Amino acid sequence: MSSETGAWRGSKEAEEDHLTLTEDENRIITNRWEQAKAARGHLDGVVKGIQEKTAESHGSQVVGLDHSLKGLDSFRRKAAVARKADNVSAEETAEYVDDLNRYTLTFETDKYAEGVQESYAQLREQGYEPVYEVNTWDDPVYKGLNTSWRHSETKEHFELQFHTPESYQAKSENHELYELTRSGKFRELAGKDEGLAKQYKQAADLLQSERNKIIRIPPGQEQFGEHVIRAELNPDVSREAVGVVQEKEAGLKAKHAAEAAARAQSQAQAARSVLDTDAPAQAEHNELRNKLATKTLPQQARQGPTAARTEPLPAQSRGRGPSLT
Repeated sequence: MSSETGAWRGSKEAEEDHLTLTEDENRIITNRWEQAKAARGHLDGVVKGIQEKTAESHGSQVVGLDHSLKGLDSFRRKAAVARKADNVSAEETAEYVDDLNRYTLTFETDKYAEGVQESYAQLREQGYEPVYEVNTWDDPVYKGLNTSWRHSETKEHFELQFHTPESYQAKSENHELYELTRSGKFRELAGKDEGLAKQYKQAADLLQSERNKIIRIPPGQEQFGEHVIRAELNPDVSREAVGVVQEKEAGLKAKHAAEAAARAQSQAQAARSVLDTDAPAQAEHNELRNKLATKTLPQQARQGPTAARTEPLPAQSRGRGPSLT
Protein backbone atom coordinates (compact mmCIF):
# COMPACT_ATOMS: atom_id res chain seq x y z
CA MET A 1 0.00 0.00 0.00
CA SER A 2 1.36 3.36 -1.02
CA SER A 3 0.56 6.68 0.68
CA GLU A 4 2.04 8.69 -2.20
CA THR A 5 -0.30 11.28 -3.64
CA GLY A 6 0.65 11.24 -7.28
CA ALA A 7 -1.62 9.71 -9.90
CA TRP A 8 -2.77 6.19 -8.96
CA ARG A 9 -3.55 3.03 -10.92
CA GLY A 10 -4.93 -0.25 -9.60
CA SER A 11 -2.80 -3.36 -9.31
CA LYS A 12 -2.14 -5.30 -12.50
CA GLU A 13 -1.71 -8.49 -10.48
CA ALA A 14 -5.25 -8.03 -9.10
CA GLU A 15 -6.50 -7.27 -12.62
CA GLU A 16 -7.58 -3.80 -11.48
CA ASP A 17 -5.22 -1.69 -13.57
CA HIS A 18 -8.25 -0.35 -15.45
CA LEU A 19 -9.03 1.72 -12.32
CA THR A 20 -7.24 5.08 -12.06
CA LEU A 21 -7.20 8.35 -10.10
CA THR A 22 -5.60 11.63 -11.13
CA GLU A 23 -3.07 13.29 -8.83
CA ASP A 24 -5.70 15.69 -7.48
CA GLU A 25 -8.23 12.89 -6.93
CA ASN A 26 -5.67 10.74 -5.18
CA ARG A 27 -4.68 13.61 -2.87
CA ILE A 28 -8.32 14.15 -1.84
CA ILE A 29 -8.85 10.44 -1.18
CA THR A 30 -5.56 10.05 0.73
CA ASN A 31 -6.24 13.05 2.99
CA ARG A 32 -9.66 11.68 3.91
CA TRP A 33 -8.10 8.31 4.70
CA GLU A 34 -5.53 9.94 7.00
CA GLN A 35 -8.39 11.47 9.00
CA ALA A 36 -9.98 8.06 9.43
CA LYS A 37 -6.63 6.62 10.50
CA ALA A 38 -6.34 9.24 13.25
CA ALA A 39 -9.84 8.39 14.54
CA ARG A 40 -9.29 4.63 14.59
CA GLY A 41 -8.00 4.21 18.13
CA HIS A 42 -10.91 6.01 19.75
CA LEU A 43 -13.54 4.27 17.63
CA ASP A 44 -12.01 0.86 18.32
CA GLY A 45 -12.54 1.62 22.01
CA VAL A 46 -16.16 2.66 21.50
CA VAL A 47 -17.09 -0.60 19.79
CA LYS A 48 -15.08 -2.78 22.17
CA GLY A 49 -16.89 -1.07 25.04
CA ILE A 50 -20.27 -2.10 23.61
CA GLN A 51 -19.08 -5.67 23.20
CA GLU A 52 -17.79 -5.88 26.76
CA LYS A 53 -21.17 -4.76 28.12
CA THR A 54 -23.14 -7.26 26.03
CA ALA A 55 -20.82 -10.27 25.91
CA GLU A 56 -22.33 -12.22 28.80
CA SER A 57 -25.96 -11.23 28.24
CA HIS A 58 -26.10 -11.47 24.44
CA GLY A 59 -23.06 -13.48 23.38
CA SER A 60 -21.58 -10.54 21.48
CA GLN A 61 -18.28 -10.60 19.63
CA VAL A 62 -16.30 -7.94 17.79
CA VAL A 63 -15.03 -9.56 14.60
CA GLY A 64 -12.48 -8.31 12.10
CA LEU A 65 -11.06 -5.64 14.40
CA ASP A 66 -7.68 -5.90 12.65
CA HIS A 67 -9.46 -4.48 9.60
CA SER A 68 -11.34 -1.68 11.32
CA LEU A 69 -9.58 0.82 9.05
CA LYS A 70 -10.27 0.34 5.36
CA GLY A 71 -7.04 -0.01 3.41
CA LEU A 72 -5.88 3.05 1.50
CA ASP A 73 -5.68 1.25 -1.84
CA SER A 74 -9.10 -0.28 -1.18
CA PHE A 75 -10.48 3.23 -0.68
CA ARG A 76 -8.76 4.37 -3.86
CA ARG A 77 -10.39 1.49 -5.76
CA LYS A 78 -13.77 2.45 -4.35
CA ALA A 79 -13.34 6.06 -5.49
CA ALA A 80 -12.13 4.98 -8.94
CA VAL A 81 -15.08 2.60 -9.40
CA ALA A 82 -17.54 5.27 -8.24
CA ARG A 83 -16.18 7.75 -10.78
CA LYS A 84 -16.01 5.27 -13.63
CA ALA A 85 -19.34 3.51 -13.08
CA ASP A 86 -21.52 6.25 -11.58
CA ASN A 87 -19.69 9.51 -12.40
CA VAL A 88 -19.23 10.28 -8.68
CA SER A 89 -16.39 12.73 -8.02
CA ALA A 90 -13.54 12.09 -5.60
CA GLU A 91 -14.80 15.02 -3.50
CA GLU A 92 -18.21 13.39 -3.15
CA THR A 93 -16.70 10.01 -2.29
CA ALA A 94 -14.48 11.58 0.38
CA GLU A 95 -17.36 13.53 1.90
CA TYR A 96 -19.95 10.78 2.03
CA VAL A 97 -17.86 7.66 2.61
CA ASP A 98 -19.03 5.88 5.76
CA ASP A 99 -16.94 2.70 5.88
CA LEU A 100 -13.36 3.91 6.25
CA ASN A 101 -13.75 3.11 9.92
CA ARG A 102 -15.88 -0.02 9.93
CA TYR A 103 -16.87 -2.52 12.58
CA THR A 104 -18.91 -5.70 12.95
CA LEU A 105 -20.71 -6.95 16.04
CA THR A 106 -22.24 -10.41 16.13
CA PHE A 107 -24.95 -11.55 18.53
CA GLU A 108 -26.40 -14.99 19.11
CA THR A 109 -29.40 -15.45 16.84
CA ASP A 110 -32.07 -15.57 19.56
CA LYS A 111 -30.54 -12.57 21.36
CA TYR A 112 -29.79 -10.56 18.25
CA ALA A 113 -32.64 -8.03 18.48
CA GLU A 114 -31.95 -7.25 22.15
CA GLY A 115 -28.24 -6.93 21.42
CA VAL A 116 -28.84 -4.45 18.62
CA GLN A 117 -31.21 -2.43 20.82
CA GLU A 118 -28.62 -2.26 23.59
CA SER A 119 -25.93 -1.21 21.11
CA TYR A 120 -28.13 1.62 19.82
CA ALA A 121 -28.73 2.81 23.38
CA GLN A 122 -25.03 2.84 24.25
CA LEU A 123 -24.07 4.71 21.10
CA ARG A 124 -26.72 7.37 21.67
CA GLU A 125 -25.53 7.82 25.26
CA GLN A 126 -22.09 8.66 23.84
CA GLY A 127 -23.41 11.26 21.41
CA TYR A 128 -23.72 9.20 18.22
CA GLU A 129 -26.78 9.14 16.00
CA PRO A 130 -27.52 6.82 13.06
CA VAL A 131 -27.05 8.31 9.60
CA TYR A 132 -28.55 5.35 7.84
CA GLU A 133 -29.86 1.88 8.71
CA VAL A 134 -30.24 -0.65 5.92
CA ASN A 135 -31.82 -4.01 6.78
CA THR A 136 -31.12 -6.73 4.19
CA TRP A 137 -32.13 -9.79 6.19
CA ASP A 138 -34.69 -10.60 3.48
CA ASP A 139 -32.18 -10.18 0.64
CA PRO A 140 -31.09 -13.50 -0.93
CA VAL A 141 -27.47 -12.41 -1.46
CA TYR A 142 -26.41 -10.43 1.62
CA LYS A 143 -28.09 -10.79 5.01
CA GLY A 144 -27.47 -8.40 7.89
CA LEU A 145 -28.07 -4.93 9.27
CA ASN A 146 -25.70 -2.20 8.07
CA THR A 147 -25.71 1.08 9.96
CA SER A 148 -23.68 4.28 9.87
CA TRP A 149 -23.15 6.55 12.87
CA ARG A 150 -21.96 10.13 13.26
CA HIS A 151 -21.05 11.99 16.44
CA SER A 152 -23.05 15.19 16.89
CA GLU A 153 -19.99 17.23 17.94
CA THR A 154 -16.80 15.57 16.70
CA LYS A 155 -18.42 14.46 13.41
CA GLU A 156 -16.65 11.10 13.71
CA HIS A 157 -18.30 8.82 11.18
CA PHE A 158 -18.17 5.03 11.09
CA GLU A 159 -19.99 1.97 9.82
CA LEU A 160 -21.29 -0.69 12.18
CA GLN A 161 -22.65 -3.97 10.84
CA PHE A 162 -24.79 -6.26 12.99
CA HIS A 163 -24.61 -9.97 12.21
CA THR A 164 -25.16 -13.38 13.70
CA PRO A 165 -22.15 -15.72 13.68
CA GLU A 166 -23.65 -17.61 10.72
CA SER A 167 -24.41 -14.53 8.61
CA TYR A 168 -20.89 -13.25 9.24
CA GLN A 169 -19.44 -16.59 8.17
CA ALA A 170 -21.44 -16.52 4.93
CA LYS A 171 -20.40 -12.91 4.28
CA SER A 172 -16.74 -13.84 4.75
CA GLU A 173 -16.99 -16.82 2.40
CA ASN A 174 -18.65 -14.60 -0.21
CA HIS A 175 -16.11 -11.79 0.02
CA GLU A 176 -14.32 -12.51 -3.26
CA LEU A 177 -17.63 -12.67 -5.17
CA TYR A 178 -18.52 -9.30 -3.68
CA GLU A 179 -15.15 -7.91 -4.74
CA LEU A 180 -15.57 -9.16 -8.30
CA THR A 181 -19.02 -7.62 -8.52
CA ARG A 182 -18.17 -4.19 -7.15
CA SER A 183 -14.86 -3.82 -8.98
CA GLY A 184 -16.43 -3.79 -12.43
CA LYS A 185 -14.55 -6.96 -13.37
CA PHE A 186 -17.62 -8.61 -14.89
CA ARG A 187 -18.10 -5.72 -17.29
CA GLU A 188 -14.48 -5.96 -18.33
CA LEU A 189 -14.75 -9.72 -18.88
CA ALA A 190 -17.87 -9.31 -21.00
CA GLY A 191 -16.42 -6.58 -23.17
CA LYS A 192 -19.30 -4.69 -24.76
CA ASP A 193 -21.78 -7.51 -24.13
CA GLU A 194 -24.04 -6.06 -21.43
CA GLY A 195 -26.14 -9.20 -21.40
CA LEU A 196 -23.12 -11.36 -20.60
CA ALA A 197 -22.00 -8.95 -17.87
CA LYS A 198 -25.47 -9.27 -16.35
CA GLN A 199 -25.20 -13.07 -16.44
CA TYR A 200 -21.89 -12.95 -14.57
CA LYS A 201 -23.52 -10.77 -11.91
CA GLN A 202 -26.48 -13.15 -11.65
CA ALA A 203 -24.12 -16.12 -11.36
CA ALA A 204 -22.28 -14.41 -8.49
CA ASP A 205 -25.62 -13.70 -6.78
CA LEU A 206 -26.69 -17.32 -7.13
CA LEU A 207 -23.44 -18.64 -5.67
CA GLN A 208 -23.66 -16.26 -2.70
CA SER A 209 -27.27 -17.19 -1.98
CA GLU A 210 -26.31 -20.89 -1.79
CA ARG A 211 -23.89 -20.13 1.04
CA ASN A 212 -26.56 -18.18 2.89
CA LYS A 213 -28.58 -21.34 3.48
CA ILE A 214 -26.72 -21.85 6.77
CA ILE A 215 -28.31 -18.66 8.15
CA ARG A 216 -31.32 -18.58 10.45
CA ILE A 217 -33.07 -15.20 10.36
CA PRO A 218 -32.99 -13.69 13.87
CA PRO A 219 -36.41 -13.01 15.37
CA GLY A 220 -37.13 -9.32 15.93
CA GLN A 221 -34.77 -8.07 13.21
CA GLU A 222 -37.70 -6.56 11.33
CA GLN A 223 -37.89 -3.63 13.76
CA PHE A 224 -34.58 -2.17 12.57
CA GLY A 225 -33.82 0.05 9.62
CA GLU A 226 -35.11 0.34 6.11
CA HIS A 227 -35.79 -3.07 4.59
CA VAL A 228 -34.07 -3.45 1.23
CA ILE A 229 -33.92 -6.35 -1.24
CA ARG A 230 -31.08 -5.63 -3.62
CA ALA A 231 -30.97 -8.79 -5.73
CA GLU A 232 -33.42 -11.03 -7.54
CA LEU A 233 -32.08 -14.49 -8.27
CA ASN A 234 -32.09 -16.01 -11.72
CA PRO A 235 -31.90 -19.80 -11.28
CA ASP A 236 -31.68 -20.21 -15.07
CA VAL A 237 -28.38 -18.39 -15.46
CA SER A 238 -26.09 -20.28 -17.84
CA ARG A 239 -23.69 -22.90 -16.54
CA GLU A 240 -20.94 -21.28 -18.58
CA ALA A 241 -21.37 -17.98 -16.74
CA VAL A 242 -21.36 -19.78 -13.39
CA GLY A 243 -18.15 -21.59 -14.35
CA VAL A 244 -16.39 -18.37 -15.35
CA VAL A 245 -17.35 -16.70 -12.07
CA GLN A 246 -16.24 -19.72 -10.02
CA GLU A 247 -12.88 -19.70 -11.78
CA LYS A 248 -12.37 -16.00 -11.11
CA GLU A 249 -13.43 -16.43 -7.48
CA ALA A 250 -10.98 -19.30 -6.97
CA GLY A 251 -8.16 -17.24 -8.43
CA LEU A 252 -8.94 -14.31 -6.16
CA LYS A 253 -9.18 -16.56 -3.09
CA ALA A 254 -5.78 -18.03 -3.94
CA LYS A 255 -4.35 -14.55 -4.32
CA HIS A 256 -5.73 -13.46 -0.94
CA ALA A 257 -4.42 -16.63 0.70
CA ALA A 258 -0.96 -16.00 -0.73
CA GLU A 259 -1.03 -12.40 0.50
CA ALA A 260 -2.06 -13.55 3.97
CA ALA A 261 0.75 -16.11 4.02
CA ALA A 262 3.24 -13.46 2.91
CA ARG A 263 2.08 -11.13 5.68
CA ALA A 264 2.40 -13.89 8.25
CA GLN A 265 5.89 -14.73 7.02
CA SER A 266 6.90 -11.07 7.16
CA GLN A 267 5.61 -10.78 10.71
CA ALA A 268 7.48 -13.95 11.71
CA GLN A 269 10.69 -12.61 10.18
CA ALA A 270 10.25 -9.34 12.05
CA ALA A 271 9.81 -11.26 15.30
CA ARG A 272 12.94 -13.32 14.60
CA SER A 273 14.87 -10.15 13.85
CA VAL A 274 13.97 -8.83 17.28
CA LEU A 275 15.16 -12.07 18.87
CA ASP A 276 18.37 -12.01 16.83
CA THR A 277 19.02 -8.45 17.98
CA ASP A 278 18.64 -9.54 21.59
CA ALA A 279 20.79 -12.67 21.13
CA PRO A 280 24.26 -11.06 21.59
CA ALA A 281 23.19 -9.44 24.84
CA GLN A 282 21.72 -12.72 26.06
CA ALA A 283 24.89 -14.58 25.10
CA GLU A 284 27.05 -12.05 26.96
CA HIS A 285 24.81 -12.43 30.00
CA ASN A 286 25.12 -16.23 29.89
CA GLU A 287 28.88 -16.06 29.47
CA LEU A 288 29.24 -13.79 32.50
CA ARG A 289 26.98 -16.04 34.54
CA ASN A 290 29.09 -19.10 33.66
CA LYS A 291 32.31 -17.30 34.57
CA LEU A 292 30.92 -16.34 37.96
CA ALA A 293 29.76 -19.88 38.59
CA THR A 294 33.22 -21.35 37.92
CA LYS A 295 35.30 -18.51 39.32
CA THR A 296 38.31 -19.72 41.44
CA LEU A 297 37.80 -19.10 45.12
CA PRO A 298 40.27 -16.68 46.78
CA GLN A 299 43.39 -18.00 48.58
CA GLN A 300 41.81 -17.64 52.03
CA ALA A 301 38.91 -19.84 51.01
CA ARG A 302 41.32 -22.63 49.92
CA GLN A 303 42.96 -22.87 53.36
CA GLY A 304 42.01 -25.60 55.83
CA PRO A 305 38.53 -25.77 57.29
CA THR A 306 37.60 -23.40 60.06
CA ALA A 307 34.87 -23.52 62.65
CA ALA A 308 31.46 -22.87 61.24
CA ARG A 309 29.70 -19.64 62.08
CA THR A 310 26.92 -20.20 64.55
CA GLU A 311 25.23 -16.82 64.12
CA PRO A 312 22.09 -17.52 62.14
CA LEU A 313 21.02 -15.41 59.20
CA PRO A 314 17.90 -13.41 59.88
CA ALA A 315 14.61 -14.84 58.58
CA GLN A 316 13.61 -11.45 57.23
CA SER A 317 15.28 -8.15 56.51
CA ARG A 318 13.25 -6.00 58.91
CA GLY A 319 12.70 -3.38 56.30
CA ARG A 320 16.26 -3.11 54.99
CA GLY A 321 15.85 -5.26 51.90
CA PRO A 322 14.30 -8.50 50.70
CA SER A 323 14.03 -11.57 52.84
CA LEU A 324 17.01 -13.93 52.71
CA THR A 325 14.86 -17.05 53.10
